[in-house]
Amino acid sequence: MIRPQIVAIAIVVAIIGVVTAILVHRAPEPAAPVGATAPASGAPIGHFVTLPGTDFASVAPVDGKGQPADMSGYRGKALLVNLWATWCAPCIEELPSLGKLQQELGGENFQVVTIAIDERDPAKIEPFLAAHGAGNLPALIDVNRTIDKIAKVSALPASLLVDRDGKLKAMLTGDARWHCGKALEAVKAFVADGTVSLDVLEACE
Repeated sequence: MIRPQIVAIAIVVAIIGVVTAILVHRAPEPAAPVGATAPASGAPIGHFVTLPGTDFASVAPVDGKGQPADMSGYRGKALLVNLWATWCAPCIEELPSLGKLQQELGGENFQVVTIAIDERDPAKIEPFLAAHGAGNLPALIDVNRTIDKIAKVSALPASLLVDRDGKLKAMLTGDARWHCGKALEAVKAFVADGTVSLDVLEACE
């Protein structure tokens, strides 16, 4: 009676060993990065959320040479500050539209300011912008995540509205077609009198 029991135990142990080996060597499913990017352009765009008006001067990006950026040229202007990254597909899709917005509205009253996040090579940003239809926008990098001092950025791209007094007024998480439709109307209204539109910024062509 002892021998059959030993054989049975051996068989059970062997089965457990085979199952364990299969589980251990099965490749795990790659986890999606949390908060890495907002929905792509085909998804609903979203809308601006108003913020308490903290001072944008707390943000301290560097320029393409890795030196503290001169932000004095933006004082007295309404700003659309776009936070993006070179690894973020919706961010890259959005860049040409931001370049067109600057062409249409940029001047003494308004400026599009792009600030790259999580990029350690400052020299990479300027040619990257130029290659993606946004060579007319500043190549700035927030290497120390100073943006966290004034806004909770949970995903990229994200766009901030800053008034002429340098106060942060609103944030939109996700990409938009800034050069047309409701997005363009929202920016024009903000430049004109500081109005923050809470309408959904539906996509346009």
